Amino acid sequence: MKRFALAAMLSVAAILPAAAQETVDWMHISSIPEEVALMEAAVAEYEAANPDVKINMQFLENEAFKAKLTTLLQSDAAPDIFYSWGGGVLTEQAAAGVLRPVEDLVDPAVAEAIGSGGMSAFTRDGHVYGLAQQVSEVVLWYNKALFEQAGVDPASLETWDGFLAAVQTFKDAGITPLAVGAKDKWPAHFWWSKLVVRLAGQDAFDAARMGENGGFAAEPFVKAGEMFLQLAELEPFQEGFLAASYGDASGYFGDGKAAMHLMGDWDYGAMKDNSANKLGIPDDQLGFLPFPTIEGGAGDPTDTLGGINGWLFHKNAPDAAVDFVEWYTSAEVASRFGNAGFFIPIAKGAADGMTNPFKVQIAQSINAAHWHSIFFDQELGPQIGGVVNDISAELAGNALSAEEAAELVEEAAADLR
Repeated sequence: MKRFALAAMLSVAAILPAAAQETVDWMHISSIPEEVALMEAAVAEYEAANPDVKINMQFLENEAFKAKLTTLLQSDAAPDIFYSWGGGVLTEQAAAGVLRPVEDLVDPAVAEAIGSGGMSAFTRDGHVYGLAQQVSEVVLWYNKALFEQAGVDPASLETWDGFLAAVQTFKDAGITPLAVGAKDKWPAHFWWSKLVVRLAGQDAFDAARMGENGGFAAEPFVKAGEMFLQLAELEPFQEGFLAASYGDASGYFGDGKAAMHLMGDWDYGAMKDNSANKLGIPDDQLGFLPFPTIEGGAGDPTDTLGGINGWLFHKNAPDAAVDFVEWYTSAEVASRFGNAGFFIPIAKGAADGMTNPFKVQIAQSINAAHWHSIFFDQELGPQIGGVVNDISAELAGNALSAEEAAELVEEAAADLR
């Protein structure tokens, strides 16, 4: 590998003509200043070891990234490296021919460190299009002080009935039970998806994708909508939730104005960054719970919803892009982000030094999961995933029947079968 060749290069620099510097455009969606500072430090370190490569960091906010990426990848301004949640979106990008297969470039030791699960998440039809960096899980974050104020025992939320009872208790105490950023829709889709995970389980979900047993119009998916409406009828969300973005809802929870927030593990940092004082809920007042279990549901109680996220390579990406991402996703570098609590790194050994108790516990939860389902709006691809997001936001607002919601998802899926 060339990245550690700096000393040797310096020794001959005086007698060789200056080499042209290659620029690698790297598009990310990280917005937390402390995390971005770590990224910038990593880039500076890599560039110092590889003076012939310039890493050009480019930022797009999450929603803008999703909205613009498809067009961007077909333009001359396409980044060489860009963020990915994998899933069906990656499948469509590979089919569209905008990605570069890199299996011939990836060091076998790098692939071994990432593991078979991580590598398969970024492989389609035998071609490796990217490298996984992190895993994540959606959990029910909660504010211990508000639970105590309302007299709610967190253990009572183990079941769906107990959860609904707690929501009503918070309402009666004048406390907003839940924050959600329904304007962005994907935060609302976590509710429908988690209910599907509990009610349908992996086998029924996979069968629905194939159009078997009624597809997504089958009973577990209708039931998920019914239970989502059951929650919505309690009016559990903050005032104005339909016009609130993820950042708004994250800040609302971080400011201590809602008892719970169903969100990914990244909300630990985002909640603080989005709060008014940038401190958020103190660690000793913060907790998280697994999603309530549902009696009679086919899902395994250990099943989780989350992501295996990483970086993809555009079809015109140079070899230097692969070299940089191999280094950036390595345990050496990824552990810095894990130790700082920004994400749970996937490279073997990278999470061993994590001290954030929330991240450590979530990592253990993912490792113990029977099925770690990928975010449905990513796993099912943009067409179906977009419909899942749409119906979820409408269910949160009690503006759609459960049957209509399930049928709309099935119609979108049927169009692609």
